[in-house]
Amino acid sequence: LVLLMACAKPLDLPELYPVPNASLVNERGEAVRLDAMKGHVAVYNFIFTHCTGTCPIMTNNMRALTPLIDKDAPVRFVSISVDPARDTPAVLSRYAARVRNDSRWTFLTGRREAIVDLSVKGFKLTAGDPAPGGEPLLHDSRFAVADKQGVIRGYYDATDANVAEEVARVVEQLVDE
Repeated sequence: LVLLMACAKPLDLPELYPVPNASLVNERGEAVRLDAMKGHVAVYNFIFTHCTGTCPIMTNNMRALTPLIDKDAPVRFVSISVDPARDTPAVLSRYAARVRNDSRWTFLTGRREAIVDLSVKGFKLTAGDPAPGGEPLLHDSRFAVADKQGVIRGYYDATDANVAEEVARVVEQLVDE
């Protein structure tokens, strides 16, 4: 896989939007500013721990992605809960203990309004109140990949069976930029 990725044609990745400098709380209850990810390529997604729809697929695909990235590469993986009322730091800590397979993967929460605003206005991803008959909380099912300067360079369907390999290729290219 690494050899194939090295021989692959470079991707033409646009510079889309800057990642907002939001202040959230991680699974250990510590304040985290998203600008702390600068200097690292970052893969973001929006989930919630009790989701029975797309979130387990997205989380499994993040789990599949992390081992494809060199452990020494300047990369971070960030899952942001869209349900902070239930996903407290303690809940996120238990969830992380079950699903995390890489110490570079962090789980964040914050005020609901701030997270919806971050998703919609900052990441340009869907979030908010649910549609009738839909998931209990509306959120996007894409990974957002940001470069080391904190600029989103692409969105990828986090429910696609091949997303881990696709995003790994993008991450490797951004690490080398």
